[in-house]
Amino acid sequence: MKRFAIIATLGAAGVFALVPAVVSHAATTAPATAAATTASTSYSTTIAHATRSADSATGVKGFAHVTPSTAIESAAKTPRALTSTKSPAGPDPAASATGSGAATTSPQATAKAKTGVTNAFDGLNDLTNDQLYGALTPPDQGLCVGPDHTVAGVPDAVWEVVNNIAEEYTKSGSAILGPVNTPTLFQDQYAFSDPRCLFDPSTQSFYFTEISFPAATGPNSTETNTVDDLLVINSKGAATYQFDSSLFGQCLGDQPKVGFDNNAIVISTDEYCGSTLSNYEGAIIDVISKSQVVNEASTVNYGILGPVALNGDPVVGLDPAINTGTSTAYFLNSVPFLANGNNNPVSSTLGLWSLTNTESITTGKGAPTLSSTAITSEQYAFPVPAPSTGNGSTTTYNSTTITSEATLNPDDSRLSAPVNVTLGSGGGVNLWTSLDTALASSGAPTADGAAWFEVSTAKKKVIEQGYVAAKGGASLLYPAVYASSKGTGEIVYTITSPSINPSPAYNVIGKSGITIVANGSGPHWSFSDAAPFFSPRWGDYSWAGPDPETGQIWLATEYIPPTSEWDGYDNWGTYVFSVG
Repeated sequence: MKRFAIIATLGAAGVFALVPAVVSHAATTAPATAAATTASTSYSTTIAHATRSADSATGVKGFAHVTPSTAIESAAKTPRALTSTKSPAGPDPAASATGSGAATTSPQATAKAKTGVTNAFDGLNDLTNDQLYGALTPPDQGLCVGPDHTVAGVPDAVWEVVNNIAEEYTKSGSAILGPVNTPTLFQDQYAFSDPRCLFDPSTQSFYFTEISFPAATGPNSTETNTVDDLLVINSKGAATYQFDSSLFGQCLGDQPKVGFDNNAIVISTDEYCGSTLSNYEGAIIDVISKSQVVNEASTVNYGILGPVALNGDPVVGLDPAINTGTSTAYFLNSVPFLANGNNNPVSSTLGLWSLTNTESITTGKGAPTLSSTAITSEQYAFPVPAPSTGNGSTTTYNSTTITSEATLNPDDSRLSAPVNVTLGSGGGVNLWTSLDTALASSGAPTADGAAWFEVSTAKKKVIEQGYVAAKGGASLLYPAVYASSKGTGEIVYTITSPSINPSPAYNVIGKSGITIVANGSGPHWSFSDAAPFFSPRWGDYSWAGPDPETGQIWLATEYIPPTSEWDGYDNWGTYVFSVG
């Protein structure tokens, strides 16, 4: 997704507040029971092999420092748009949706409101990104929690990786390792964009991914030779690999999204092809032997499927399910754009994908089979610009124009969050995810809220869904949802309005009330509003995931941190907390 860069080579206490909200559970039952359309489209699998590019028996702490490649980022402190900037379109201010909408009373903070927050601390920020790599906006959030077997005592660790920096924390927010830049984390000078991290309880392994270019050559002249970097950390140490995401030199593979089943790690990328990257082909899938990665083998098998389309529309944002607990990988996608590339004002369709025989990547017996199902959901609308606390004024920093943002750009209605998994009552598993949607209600302005979905893989339909909207027209940006095995679901997002600085917040599904976990310290200001970008970017996604040791739910999103953590180019920061 679109990000902007200026190249140069947080510990506040949480403030908890309750904001009234409309939260609908199983909001629209009729569409959820509509018939699904299953396609048996055949996608061939190209088999390839990846060689381990770096390894350390002592984990990341055994890696050498790596300096970012000047082939990716100029050393000059001037704005530069990264080439992972291929979000197909911008927000449509006219979009609106029917169904549950925002109520009309203004949000009021309740300072002593009871919350379920059990850990909370400032995460990474643009100041650190600027110091270790270069200023970059907006932040792409990665968060994973689990025991780190490469650290003495095997602590239950919290990893955060955002843009070009990463840090490992204790649950209280103390640093275990880092911060480090992502070239050092991945041992790859070209690692530069869209990181994610997951923990796999069955193998006690962390998996990290990020966009890069081949280690031997770097980017070609058109940047149509991307790879997915994959780092694994477990009791064997740490190892890194590169997997093609460019259809072998034809495309830029954007925004890798990662998940796994019992047999394979799966990474999906959006393919922008041709010399000007203007030909969008759809999403592809790298299917990677999990057992070989976990054992940090010198050579790893993988297969490439796609590009894929749903009902003739090239799929953008094909999001893999995380830890299906089965021998099948699943994916979901929304439909934010029409087949001609234009914004889709209102949609009520999701794509459900299943990938079977993933063990074949390891065994060589047969090949994975991918099938798709178009399922009906509640309506979701292309999001609108979100009014915030900036006044539109500009200042200059290092000859760069910085704008106090009166609105924030929520991008589009693709899935903006992980696809988390619970056991299905009728067999199979259920997939949980969310997206940004414009919500309209009588007497209140259209604002951005969250649409969330629970999809049954056995029934091939949405079985629960709903909206979250703040009263008074406050906007909720980049939602992420996680439902625990106990049946409790939480959604995290940034909340903002003309009177609420961008702040981290969450709610419990089925209960009224939005909890603001920390107060943003001011308006968002950034270099991205001025030439050559002209866009008030805010985030690309939040995160929600489990602590496998305790069952707590860990959440993270973007906000405005204390002023001591502000950078001159952009003042974004992240906030990390757990609930339950």
